[in-house]
Amino acid sequence: MKKSGRKPRQGEKNRGRRKKKEAISGFSTLNQVAGVSRPKPHHSSLPVEEPKRITEPHVTCQYCGTEIDGIASALSTPEGGFAHFDCVLERIRESEHLQEGETVSYIGSGSFGVIGKDESGKPVILRRIAFESPERFKGMKEYVEEQKA
Repeated sequence: MKKSGRKPRQGEKNRGRRKKKEAISGFSTLNQVAGVSRPKPHHSSLPVEEPKRITEPHVTCQYCGTEIDGIASALSTPEGGFAHFDCVLERIRESEHLQEGETVSYIGSGSFGVIGKDESGKPVILRRIAFESPERFKGMKEYVEEQKA
């Protein structure tokens, strides 16, 4: 039988011929295919410092008297303590005499605002209420930093 580049017919035996592999085999990553060398482990000469453990401070809310679970969601009060965000919001709602359609919202940087609607129906800040000053916020951050062990 003559060797030719044709495929064997049905019933003919494929003696001594190997199938060509269509895909690249033996490589598990593209870096191996491209010939990129393996990365070498990095050994730094700098000392490794143990990370500080953060312990949540156990403070009580000045307004409701319960423990504050997450100090990050609390605000520092003008009296010098801490309060739940929701307790502060409720206290401001009670102290402000809201008209129909007005709400109190946190507008950032320790400030709240009385929100109403203008003639076109868009929300607008009617009054700003500064609750937490930048100095008290800084003091709160320092307090939390001191709690790290």
